Amino acid sequence: MPAAAPTETFYRKLPRQARSRERVARILQATRTLLERDGLQRLTTNHIARAAGVDIASLYQYFSGKEAILYTLAERWVQDVQAVYARHQALIRAGQPLVVSLRKILAELEGMPDNDWNWRHLAGPMSIVPVLIDLESAHEGVTTAFWSAVLRWYGAQGDDDRLLALARMFYVQIDSALTLAARVPPAQAAWIRRWQKRQSVALLREGLPRQPRAAR
Repeated sequence: MPAAAPTETFYRKLPRQARSRERVARILQATRTLLERDGLQRLTTNHIARAAGVDIASLYQYFSGKEAILYTLAERWVQDVQAVYARHQALIRAGQPLVVSLRKILAELEGMPDNDWNWRHLAGPMSIVPVLIDLESAHEGVTTAFWSAVLRWYGAQGDDDRLLALARMFYVQIDSALTLAARVPPAQAAWIRRWQKRQSVALLREGLPRQPRAAR
């Protein structure tokens, strides 16, 4: 699957010194604050620079525009998610049961820092900003390939297209549920997450061969 374009392609100048990294961190935090407060449509580089306490020329030293800043935030989220999958590959290949693997992965994803914030404020831009759409598409491709390989590892039968379709359904189901959970009151969010976990287990089991019932 094609990998997402690296963040460095959006930097005009890589922040190598401590002062530069601190300035970039302020720009990213200001973007988060404004995105949460005002939304994507009102987000501009001038507003970001002002909120970050830097002049606009300094912002453009590091980023080509607001899309590059948003890409940096989104890519970090995607990389954190992919790191969770990578950590569990060895456990899966060591024979950890599928349901155990799934529950542990979902729990780790749910416990990621800023998880709800990302679902609430970055998931939307990733569906409408062109460069973020590309990032999301690459992430979906990598993730569905991962789950397809997991199903195959646990004994799923059928051709690759069927497994990829099932894995994509699994991806979309999680994506939709967690996006909704981040936007509703806590009690409703907790119910949605419980429902999502049950549905995820059921959907992955759908791809596996039926186990014969033990003789009575």
